[in-house]
Amino acid sequence: MAHVGRSILGGIMHSFGFLRPHPDAVCSRVDNALGLDVRLFANERVPLERDAFEQLFDFLDVARAVDDVRAAERSGAASPFFGDAPARIERVVLTPDFHKGSVVPVGTVASAAHMCIPQAIGNDVCCGMRLLVTDLPAAALEPFWPQIQRRLRAIFFAGERDIPMSPRQREAVLRDGLPGLVATSDDNAGRGIWSRFDAGAARDDLARAHAEGSFATRKLFGFESFIESSGRVDGRDPQIGCVGGGNHFVELQRVDALLDAATAHAWGLSCGSLAIMVHSGSVGLGHAVGGWFTDRARSLFPTRVRAPKGGFFPLPVSGPRAEEGLFYLDGMGNAANFAFANRLFLGLMALRAVEEATSRTVASRLVYDAPHNLVFRSGDVCLHRKGATPAHGPDGGAWLGRPVIIPGSMGAASYLLAGEGHEGSLESACHGAGRALSRGRASRASRDDADRELSRLRVVGPIDPTSPLVSRRRDVLDKHARRLMEEAPSAYKAVEPVVDSVHDAGIARKVARLFPLCTVKG
Repeated sequence: MAHVGRSILGGIMHSFGFLRPHPDAVCSRVDNALGLDVRLFANERVPLERDAFEQLFDFLDVARAVDDVRAAERSGAASPFFGDAPARIERVVLTPDFHKGSVVPVGTVASAAHMCIPQAIGNDVCCGMRLLVTDLPAAALEPFWPQIQRRLRAIFFAGERDIPMSPRQREAVLRDGLPGLVATSDDNAGRGIWSRFDAGAARDDLARAHAEGSFATRKLFGFESFIESSGRVDGRDPQIGCVGGGNHFVELQRVDALLDAATAHAWGLSCGSLAIMVHSGSVGLGHAVGGWFTDRARSLFPTRVRAPKGGFFPLPVSGPRAEEGLFYLDGMGNAANFAFANRLFLGLMALRAVEEATSRTVASRLVYDAPHNLVFRSGDVCLHRKGATPAHGPDGGAWLGRPVIIPGSMGAASYLLAGEGHEGSLESACHGAGRALSRGRASRASRDDADRELSRLRVVGPIDPTSPLVSRRRDVLDKHARRLMEEAPSAYKAVEPVVDSVHDAGIARKVARLFPLCTVKG
């Protein structure tokens, strides 16, 4: 790998005096008042914003708050909270797409001992990427784009999802994720989307999802009404098969280049073939979990201790209050398991649209399903990844490094990489290019500039702006345009410097580049 770390800061050093070079490649230290080990991975071409660092420093205050709680316990000023468990923040890593988020900066990875912090991953629990490759050349879609876009809009937004789920299936998904979905697939075999579901193939695909698409849970978090739904074996609901908002998408792509041909071929990729990339999460379920446990953590925090900045209240996973943190991990696991299943359905929905529009049968293979926005627990350590994905290295078996998926904007390439197991990065990579503009600023961009930028893209949303029913509604069209402008390519950083940072640091190596052909946005 290229070693450029010692000179990466350049002009950045003049703007941010708290950054200093680290001996590792493409890495710098972030000085902070608490003396915590904080490392940023980004080369000199990746733009950084001061607001993101200010948000980071608020997050780091949780370390001070934890120390204060432990001191108050020892002095008897606070009732037992952590007990004898040495709770602490161990290390923080910032990935190359580091930018200001709604609460915590996107691209923040934090290793914590004996505690978890719900706010550190936010409410978009298990947002993640699922990548499928097909046996269809992407060029074969060229005569069919109007039909494909009509079918995508009908299936994703006009009531044609057709995903029946029994109460037993819903519970199995929440408890066990993808293995639960496979085990109960007979409940609706042959109905709706299940006519396209191959249980044998889905069982084989479990090995190509992180942790087999399942997070261990001991119990359910308040989802009884979701499980029961209508009570019917073929009941429907508005959550399953939902893309979600913000930066979530389903995208038809062309495998544009193989950058590590041996690995790409081992993973089933061939140049020029059609791929389907899904970026979505646990939608409403994750928000219910995140909101409830953030409030719970705040209510449990010792009142005589100064609260951490930004609302980053910890929950113990060891000691006398361990059940509080473990219950959060159960609820998070329920939402994460749903997210894995939801991405599976979204991929099937996209395949259905292509098949129906082209009148062709399309075979597909899962490359990988990689999650973000999760707490990964190993013993007493909780690794929080916000806008970051695991980048584990070769396992001595089938994997030449676990797949890492880094999407660009809907007008830029996405990349598939192979994790290298880089310990200094906490085996973590970024989950995208990162925003260059906030959604508010992007939505206020020049309408003429936005129209020019978006006119060259195929974007399928809930409304068709060319429809006679919509074309005379200026208010509807303006709202639609603003939503698209929030996600326009100019609102995002260039993806290549971000991917180069990951590659050059030895976090993950480039395997393939994929180019967007049509994007479904919620």
